[in-house]
Amino acid sequence: MDTCITVWHWPTHERWFDDGMRRSLRWIAEAGFTHVNWNPDAGYAYVYAPSEIAHIADMLAEAGLKAWSIHGANGRHPVSEVGTPYRELRKDFLSPVEWQRQAGLELIRNRLALAAQIGAPNVVMHVEAADELLDDADSKSAFYTTLHRSLDDLTEDCERTGVRIAVENLPGGRLDRTLEIFDRIFGRHGQSVVGLCYDSGHAQLQDKDRFTVLETFRSRLIATHLHDNLSVRDDHLLPWDGQIDWSRLTALIADSPYRLPLTFETPYRHHGMGYSLDEAAFYARAHPVIARVEAMVQDARTGDPVPQVA
Repeated sequence: MDTCITVWHWPTHERWFDDGMRRSLRWIAEAGFTHVNWNPDAGYAYVYAPSEIAHIADMLAEAGLKAWSIHGANGRHPVSEVGTPYRELRKDFLSPVEWQRQAGLELIRNRLALAAQIGAPNVVMHVEAADELLDDADSKSAFYTTLHRSLDDLTEDCERTGVRIAVENLPGGRLDRTLEIFDRIFGRHGQSVVGLCYDSGHAQLQDKDRFTVLETFRSRLIATHLHDNLSVRDDHLLPWDGQIDWSRLTALIADSPYRLPLTFETPYRHHGMGYSLDEAAFYARAHPVIARVEAMVQDARTGDPVPQVA
């Protein structure tokens, strides 16, 4: 069975993007995972050089792992790009300032190039818009004009590389705004360009104990960020360590065109909610839990019994 987990690596090693990353990838593979979601530099305005992209591909091949998704970047990292007091976004594909919008498109194209090189079928992107912006008619019109224009500009890149953009549901803001944004995106832009990345933890915070986003747009589901929480904060816990109904969630995924494996966004020490700080031990604990969720989707599609975690 193919299984996928996110690579979350912090710079705690002298050569963290080389020896340290190789160590993490080795432990992921030894735990039994076959695929990874590439998360380093998510959100950052950092641009990968061709040599870095080749290096990432080499590290994955060395570990015997395949890439299944990449977390893209919109230049909104809370420290390096939008730290107070000055919140200037130099690379933002939603910016009304043209040079900043173009810079944001180049950042996305950089991640599309990485995805194509390492064989990942999609790049996950955030589309962020404050409720107050969408409450004003003029600002709302300008926002959607820029959003559609940027996705139109990326259409040729997606079709050329075969890599799609997966738009992720976010935890903040009103649910009706999230539904409106997705409805407008999917109503105008085709499946060869953009689809849905469903984040289960974000949905639990915005739409507690319900699955409205997935129920409404599961026909466009192409990526997942699955994790659990206690309905208070974005804990990124393993399944069944929180309050999400995984039976209902997996049934909805099964009733979609999503191609397995699922992607889990569960960092080994992001929040420390009872998890060991031992990275290798965490992956070993995570694999049978994630395999069970994967099997639940398969069971919903085929009727085979679901294996239980010992």
